[in-house]
Amino acid sequence: MKEEILLLKIHNALKEGKDYYEATRGNWKINKVRIPYIQYVAGVSGGKVVCAFQPSKWEIIEEGSEKGRKRFEGTEAPLEILKKLQNAEEKVMKKFGRGSAVAYISLSELNSIL
Repeated sequence: MKEEILLLKIHNALKEGKDYYEATRGNWKINKVRIPYIQYVAGVSGGKVVCAFQPSKWEIIEEGSEKGRKRFEGTEAPLEILKKLQNAEEKVMKKFGRGSAVAYISLSELNSIL
């Protein structure tokens, strides 16, 4: 597998009053096999890439209604990554399946778009 950027629709969490980091960090239904390849996580709201983070640690929720979902701890991604995603927004948005809140784009694909 290649290095990936996880794309997440966060508009509902933002409406709840969460900041970009809390809205983006979790709790998501993602395949745990992909986690080692995720270099960055980007938050999308209203069809726009609004934030990007670099995960340093992932955890799997063990109990309750969110059991099995994943969330990360991390720091803001380099501004260069956010700008690349914003410059490729139109193509990035096409990665989302119908009604899906989660999508992926490889770093090499992002670089080839620009």
